[in-house]
Amino acid sequence: MNNTNSKPRYLLPLKLAIYSSALLAVVHLSAEQRKLIVAISTDMPPYVMDNGSKGLEVDIVRQALEGYELEFVQMPLTYVQRAVQNQKADIAIGVLVDGGEIYYSDHLVTFVNFAISKKSDSLAINTIDDLKTHPVLTWQNAYLELGDEFKTLFSPGSEYRSNYHEFGNQADQVAQFWKASKQVIVIDRSIFEFFSKAMKQPTDNVEYHSLFPPVTEFKASFKDKAIKDTFNTNLKEMCQNGAYVKLLEVYDVKLETTVCDKIN
Repeated sequence: MNNTNSKPRYLLPLKLAIYSSALLAVVHLSAEQRKLIVAISTDMPPYVMDNGSKGLEVDIVRQALEGYELEFVQMPLTYVQRAVQNQKADIAIGVLVDGGEIYYSDHLVTFVNFAISKKSDSLAINTIDDLKTHPVLTWQNAYLELGDEFKTLFSPGSEYRSNYHEFGNQADQVAQFWKASKQVIVIDRSIFEFFSKAMKQPTDNVEYHSLFPPVTEFKASFKDKAIKDTFNTNLKEMCQNGAYVKLLEVYDVKLETTVCDKIN
């Protein structure tokens, strides 16, 4: 006698197959959502090192976004600045606020920039205006990041722009400084000393001219607001539990003030 309420036997395996496929799709989607492309500069030790595999910036991001699979993609600083806006990355590290429909983190890293000359050149550099008659070696877009006076002096089209030379790779920037006399390099002190030591150049033969704001601070830009919020929360925790200061010690970055002073 047939049971009219019974269902065909093939429906149960079919339902299980559909459920399993749906579950796998959700797991795959979740995994994809936790993979993030991170735009970061070319190597500038001790902040970014060994082809973007380590460094202060790299480790800050890894700790603040623990649990995510991060793929660091190196590019020149000018491209990093717009990487999220241009759909090249989910996150860009070391940027200034630049508008667009993206989200910016709290400051995550601090640079201490100096104008540096060789003692043997005996250059009289006491003000930013004193830089205009010398070759000035900088990183990309430095004229936007070092205050209004420096920007006015070296913006595109300015009278002294021809004395202003940008480098996409800061190793090349430091190497050029040591090649010729009567030049001034504008750079973070830790980066300069790291590369100079690697090039076996004596940093006791230079003058550090304090012309710029005490620190220059940079943020990260994000495509996703929730990930930005997670980053900020974890960065604050790193400041509070000492993890941020520990990273500064690991990479021998000496600062009188850090981003944690503002976050806390």
